[in-house]
Amino acid sequence: MVNKKKIMHIIGAFAIFTLALSGLFLTGGNLVSLIKMEDKITFSGPVFIMFFSFPLLSYSMIFVIFFNITGRCPKYHDNFINFFGMITVISFFSSFPLSFYVDYKLKSENYLVCERIS
Repeated sequence: MVNKKKIMHIIGAFAIFTLALSGLFLTGGNLVSLIKMEDKITFSGPVFIMFFSFPLLSYSMIFVIFFNITGRCPKYHDNFINFFGMITVISFFSSFPLSFYVDYKLKSENYLVCERIS
């Protein structure tokens, strides 16, 4: 029963990691279009948060898999959590003013800016 529970944890962590990876590629494409100033740009604060929260989420899922296989924590686990958590917190607080700046920048470059839904 214990092995079945560990396998379910590993499968769940792998599924969440796969979803997070697909989210990274989708948001990464949006950020690249913003940097290149392409014809169509999709950007919002949550895109920025999702992109920079990926390291914490991916490390957490890899930790679950590692812990269930080996039964021990990685050597620098606390340092990784602190570092990736700080990146996530900074991205959360910087996404709001960055969203306003991107809106201003696109309007000043004569882009057609759609109204905000939220």
